[in-house]
Amino acid sequence: MSERAVRVGITGGFGVGKSTVAAIFGSLGAKVVDADAVARRLLRPGTAEYAAVAREFGPGIVGEGGEIDRRALAEKVFGREGELEKLNRILHPRVLSIMERELASGPEVRVGEVPLLYEAGAQDLFDCVVAVTAPDAAAAERVGSSRGLSLREIEARRRNQLDPSAKAARARYVVDNGGTREETVRQVQAIFREITQGG
Repeated sequence: MSERAVRVGITGGFGVGKSTVAAIFGSLGAKVVDADAVARRLLRPGTAEYAAVAREFGPGIVGEGGEIDRRALAEKVFGREGELEKLNRILHPRVLSIMERELASGPEVRVGEVPLLYEAGAQDLFDCVVAVTAPDAAAAERVGSSRGLSLREIEARRRNQLDPSAKAARARYVVDNGGTREETVRQVQAIFREITQGG
């Protein structure tokens, strides 16, 4: 075992299975912090971020129960010039600050799942980065069935992310999540062994 904690960033394109890979790391004993989950906490009523987002994007993104309607918010920001940047300016600094604090303690391997890791300039928070890949068709099918998004909505999100091949080229490790779960598990296990053995 290495003598210090290792912080691992997980990133990848839309729908490739980043959460699956993060969960496998968690099953091996790693602490996992999910940037999307942190963002959801920040968008709860009563937070400064909730107020700023509601003010910036208008009452149409607030549901009947007072919660931010994430789908309505997505409609506002994806595919509209400059709108996503406004949202990111509100959320990204706070999300990354919280993640850095939460990753400061825990077991030897600490994982941050950050879809927009490179886009947000968050790579310096981590000792190494794992990029998750999967064929476009498989990723679209996965997201369409799990979140009920149309192809138009999926493509709008993809256009606002760094190309998956560019993410893979910049990462130390790449997990191909286009096969079976067992194949993905074996890849993550191999990375985990290398990390914990000081590789």
